[in-house]
Amino acid sequence: MDSKSDNSEGSKNLISREAVDWLLQRIFQLPKKWLIISIILILISVCEISWSKKELFSFKFRVTNTTAIFLSLVWLPSILKVFALSGGALKTPLGEIGGSGMKTMLESLTADSLGFLIEQTKRAEEVAPPQQQKEMRQIRREWQKVYASTVPASEARQEMERLAERYKELRMTMPFGAQRTFEMESVTGRMRALAPEVKYTVHEVKDLLQSADQGKRLLGLSVAEWSGDPIYFDLVLHLINHSETAFEQTSALRSVEKMVSQLDTQQKKNLQAALIEQRNFNEEEKRWIKPESNRWILSDRLLSRLHE
Repeated sequence: MDSKSDNSEGSKNLISREAVDWLLQRIFQLPKKWLIISIILILISVCEISWSKKELFSFKFRVTNTTAIFLSLVWLPSILKVFALSGGALKTPLGEIGGSGMKTMLESLTADSLGFLIEQTKRAEEVAPPQQQKEMRQIRREWQKVYASTVPASEARQEMERLAERYKELRMTMPFGAQRTFEMESVTGRMRALAPEVKYTVHEVKDLLQSADQGKRLLGLSVAEWSGDPIYFDLVLHLINHSETAFEQTSALRSVEKMVSQLDTQQKKNLQAALIEQRNFNEEEKRWIKPESNRWILSDRLLSRLHE
C-alpha cells in the first residue's frame, strides 16, 4: 500500500509524455522579436566583410564559437517556458530536469557564453533604431537577471573582484583575436549584471576608477554606469581622455551617458571638448573614437544630448 501511495505521489511530481506534447504544441513558438534578433546576430557572426582597391567589398563566411552560441540560444525562451509551466520538473528522453538540473544548465550557459551575450546585446542596443532599443534593453536585462541569480548576493563582491583580475590577466597573457575578444566581453557582461548587487561606497568606486590596475578600473566603470551618479563625472571624463584601450573608453562613454542629463553647464562643456578631441581618431595618441565604430555612435548620441 505504501509503495503504491509513493508511486502515486511521485507521479504527481512528473509530467507525462502526453502533457509535454500538449505543452510543446502550444508554447514551443519563439517570440517573433527574439527570433528576428537571434537571426540577425547569427548572420552577423558568420559574415566577414573586407574592402579592397580592386573591388568594392568581399564577403567571407566563417562559423565561429559565437555562431554556435547564438544558434543554441535561439530556443532558450521556449525551453524556459516549458520548464516554468511544468512546475519545476520536466521529463525528457534523457531523464527528468528539475530545479537543480535547470540551475546546472543555466550555470553552464553562464560560464561559457551568458556574459558575452549580455555584452553583445548591449552593443546591439546601442546601434539599433530607437524603436528597437527598448526591446533590446528588455532582453539584455532579462539575461542579466539570469546571470545574477546564479551568484549569491553575499558572493557578488568577490565575484566582481575575480572578474576584474580575469580581465587584467586576459590583457596581459592572451594574444589578440576572436577568443580574447569573446573572453573580455564576457567579463564585461558579467560585471554589468552584478553591478546592482555590489554595495560599493562612493570612496571605493573612486579608488577603483583611479587605480593603475585596468581590471579594477573596468570594475569601477561598471558600477559608475549602473549608478549614473555624476559624482564620478570627473574621474570618468579623465578615462575618456586617457583610456589605455578602446575597450576601456567604450565603458567610460557608456558610464558618462548615464550621467549626462544631470551634468551642469561647465561639465557639459568639458565633455563636449573631450568628445570632439577624441573623435580626431589616432591610435598612437590613444584617441579611440573611430568613425563607424560603436564609440562613434555613442559620441554622436552624447553630443546630441549635450545640445538639448
